[in-house]
Amino acid sequence: MALNYSITMMGNPLKADEPKKAYAKAQINQEVPLKELSRRVAQISTMSRGDIQGVLVSTVEVLLDHLREGNQVNFGELGKFRLQIQSNGAESAEKFTTAHISGVRIQFVPGEDLKDIFSGLTFTPVPSRRAAAATLKAEKAGQTTVDISKNAPSGGNNNPSGGNNPSGGESGGGSQEGGGGIEGI
Repeated sequence: MALNYSITMMGNPLKADEPKKAYAKAQINQEVPLKELSRRVAQISTMSRGDIQGVLVSTVEVLLDHLREGNQVNFGELGKFRLQIQSNGAESAEKFTTAHISGVRIQFVPGEDLKDIFSGLTFTPVPSRRAAAATLKAEKAGQTTVDISKNAPSGGNNNPSGGNNPSGGESGGGSQEGGGGIEGI
């Protein structure tokens, strides 16, 4: 199996004066909808696609119920789901109130099967989506060259992971699209 990646130049938001560095950014091939996932599972089980789809939808509903109750949900070899609170700091524990809580996110901790995903995995470099779009636009316009260093997208986050760590950050969350200050190669 090969995982496609593009190279992205990113700066460290905590050290804005440092030069940008090149990082790998996973590029998805396609999104697999629930209908296709259910069809594939039905092919290797005794249940119908509709039954599988119903079980998956119900499982998500029950997962959300348990998370709202403050429980960690363990999906065995797949992994565990739990809620994490995001908050702003207060001067002291006495001064901390729920107003300091800025959000809640779902944390996923991969199980053993997912932790072993790298075994046998290869990596294939591909153009960034921005570079591919610029190339297609130039090709349609009859141009024979394209300069991808101009017209970088504005806004967003320099980090594909969504966190503040330029080396990959938190699990999940990253957009496959470019963001502000990102230069895809």
